Amino acid sequence: MIDLLNRILVTGGAGFIGRHLIKRLSQIGCTISVIDNLSNSNYNFQDTKISFHREDIRNKEAILDILKNENIDTCIHLAAKISVSDSIVNPYDTMDVNIQGTLNVLEACSINNVRNFVFASSAAAYGEPKQMPISEDHVLDPLSPYGASKMAGEVLISSYSKFSRIQNAVSLRFFNVYGEGQTLEYAGVITKFAERLNKGLRPIIYGDGMQTRDFVSVNDVVTAIVMAAQLGDNLSKASAVPKIYNVASGKSISISDLASKMIKISGLDITPIFEKEREGDIKYAEVDTIRSKSILGFVANETIESGLKQLMQVTSADDSATK
Repeated sequence: MIDLLNRILVTGGAGFIGRHLIKRLSQIGCTISVIDNLSNSNYNFQDTKISFHREDIRNKEAILDILKNENIDTCIHLAAKISVSDSIVNPYDTMDVNIQGTLNVLEACSINNVRNFVFASSAAAYGEPKQMPISEDHVLDPLSPYGASKMAGEVLISSYSKFSRIQNAVSLRFFNVYGEGQTLEYAGVITKFAERLNKGLRPIIYGDGMQTRDFVSVNDVVTAIVMAAQLGDNLSKASAVPKIYNVASGKSISISDLASKMIKISGLDITPIFEKEREGDIKYAEVDTIRSKSILGFVANETIESGLKQLMQVTSADDSATK
């Protein structure tokens, strides 16, 4: 368990993963600060024990002041522009937030002697896999500005770690995260399928449906983040310990099979709609999770079947409540 005296800053704490993370950190007794500009969420932090700052990570001076005043020990950096398609249309905004914003947070952490830094990177940094399963040593060749921005973020974090400006720094490459509470900005294929099926509509598949993905529950992702935050002391004692980890289930499924499972759960007698493949999407993904298992101790516990059933029940209830 994380030392209960630790003060943890979560950037992007109002977002999809952030809200789940904060709930877990609260349960284990951590003191929590949050930075979020609420551009992707209208989440209301009602917990008076959480120090909430409505601020943009691109505001260098504001971030510096927050870190100075909050006496942070561990920073979990989730704040980012996360849309692949938007990054293709508007790469400047994505680069500004994901690179300049990350630099601002890193620099503020360095100046204020924050010991531990956990960065939310992405499988998008790999691009189209050259070999599978995809290990952390796979070449980085992103297809989109979003993926490139995450790769650049990792390089920044590595440089701060190498020069001891951040004592313990870890990057986590998230694969396809899904779960309750995904907003439109964060919604992946599972959430979009569920929304359509709960309305009796056919799910839309872009491409031939044979593309594969590794889907990992947000609850498992939160577990990986907490484990990474705990890794700091081991990293400081052993510089040879890897500092980049895949966060995935280790089990791939095709988009067509995913749609079939979700249609079956919904009880509908329908078939998917197939549309043109989208730019920037990778074709296949099979993930090597050996490093995260052996060093972080992370193993995804939630199966795709149980996760789908739970998510569809929640989205169905939400749809019914809004009618």
